[in-house]
Formats: sequence, C-alpha cells, structure tokens
Amino acid sequence: MPKKKPFIFNDEAVDNSYGFRIPTKGIGLKRFKKNPVMLDSHLNSTKHVLGHWENVKVEKGLLTGEPVFDSADENVTLIEGKVERGVIKSCSMGISFNREDLKLVAGVLLLTKCELYEVSIVAVPSNANSIRLYLDGSDTALTDTEVQTLCMSLADSTEVSPIEKHTENENMKITLTLAAATALGFGATELEQDVADVNAKIQKLSAEKQAAELKLEVMESDAAVAAKASIEAEVELAFKQGQITADKKEKFVQLGLVDRSLMTETLSAIPVKKSIAQQIETPSSDGEVKSMDDFQKLTLSAQLEFKANQPEAYNKIITLK
Repeated sequence: MPKKKPFIFNDEAVDNSYGFRIPTKGIGLKRFKKNPVMLDSHLNSTKHVLGHWENVKVEKGLLTGEPVFDSADENVTLIEGKVERGVIKSCSMGISFNREDLKLVAGVLLLTKCELYEVSIVAVPSNANSIRLYLDGSDTALTDTEVQTLCMSLADSTEVSPIEKHTENENMKITLTLAAATALGFGATELEQDVADVNAKIQKLSAEKQAAELKLEVMESDAAVAAKASIEAEVELAFKQGQITADKKEKFVQLGLVDRSLMTETLSAIPVKKSIAQQIETPSSDGEVKSMDDFQKLTLSAQLEFKANQPEAYNKIITLK
C-alpha cells in the first residue's frame, strides 16, 4: 500500500481565493477532531461522505491531514483512485467564523479566528470552492457574492489609529508622552510628531507583532518535533535494552509527550535485560561461553537461550566435555 500523502488544509502564508489569509494558530480544531469528516466538494449529506482525516497536525504555519477513504463504497473508490494517481490533489476547508474576526491588519486581510467544520476533496482549489464559509455559527454557507462584499467592505475601509479618527487634518501635530514616543521609536526629545508619522509607526509595529507571533509559532512547533524525537529515541533505547517489548513502545511515547519525567522514571525502574555473557556468574576473560563450566554458571533461562540461539556452540562445549 502506498504511503499516504498529507493534504494541506491551510497555508497561512498564502491568500485564499477571496484574498484573505487565515493564521493557522487561529483555526479551532476541537469540533473537527471529534468528527474529522471528509466530504465531496462540501456537499453535506451522508452519501457524499468520502471518509475521514487522520494525523491532523499544525507544523510551520501549515495545517495538514491524511485522507482515509471509505473503500467499501464503490463511488468513493473512484475518487480515491484519482487521489492516489495524482489526478486530484486539492482539498478545501469548511469553517465557521464571526464577522469581527475578519480584520485588516497592517494592510493584510486576516481571518484571525475560526472553527474548522469539515475538509472536502475538491477538483479546483483556486475557485470560490477553495473555502466554504459559515458566518456567526449559521448552518447556511455564505454565497460567493456575500463573502466578496464582506471582504471588500474591510479592504476599502481606511485602517487608521484612534489618533487619526479624532482629527480632520492629516497634517496636524500631536504631542506624545515620553513613554509613547519611546515605544514608537521616536527620540526622547521628539515628542511632537505629525499624525501621519505616528500612524505609520503604529502600522509598522502591528506588522512586526504579527510577524513575531508567526515566528514564535514556528519555533514552538519545531521544539515540539525535537522533543518528540528525543522521547522516541529514549523509548527505542529501552526497547533495545530489553526493558520493554515492541508493542509497548507507542504507549511509552505517548506517556512521554504528556509527562517526560514520569516516562523516564518508569523506564529507569525496569531492569535492563542482561546478555548471556552478563548472566554468567564468573565469566571467562572475554565473556564468552567456551566450556561446560561457563555454561553451568549461566542462569537457567540463559542456558535455554544459549541452547536455542547458538546450537553449534552448545554442541561444541558438549563435545569438549
């Protein structure tokens, strides 16, 4: 079976077909994880359910998931085949949002917060179906015209600071406090500034704040990946040392993700399985079983293991005897 290729649900660095972006960290997944349904082109009916999504994760500004098709349905297998052959490569989110969460931030239209309902397999992601929007918890999706009107109403509005809203003259001067001047990057003696310059500083700080938040999200995601890799390495070592069996590895990894110190303490309490050489009470100089005396110094379990795994060596020491 070919390895599943994850679909990108959302890339926060790319505008969707309506011209706005969705910061991945602002997408609520609580509802979706309870029912990670995969629909055909956002058609909300039981006959258009293609399957579900698994391994849904956020990493470096991307929200991704792997499709699991209902292969027992003949109609679904047709679409599944097109996906596996690379004919269909696109998916689309169905999300609910509140009007006040669609904002113009430093000249960029952002949907800062939303809730993921479903993710559909679609044929063409660049058209209006690249995202299905439900406003204020409604079960009825917005039409293409309604979404465009909402976006245009924000994009056409002038983003201004509270200072600018209270003046009719853009060339007016304003006297800042020392703290405000310092925060905006003006000199300590430059307290009187043009309103336009102050607004420009505020917009720059807003953009820098957004960039810093996205960078922090990437760093936190990278740290989580590194932490999981370290946990998996510790569990793998415990497995190789005979402390746990293969079927327990994933359970210990999950424990480590919740409480790393508890996982380490638990593994430390499990004795390391000794090799045959280590189980000889008074081993030969090189730790090998070379004679019947060496063999008899083994524990009963070690003797049985030696006979089963090294029959030629066992026959040899029997002969020597």
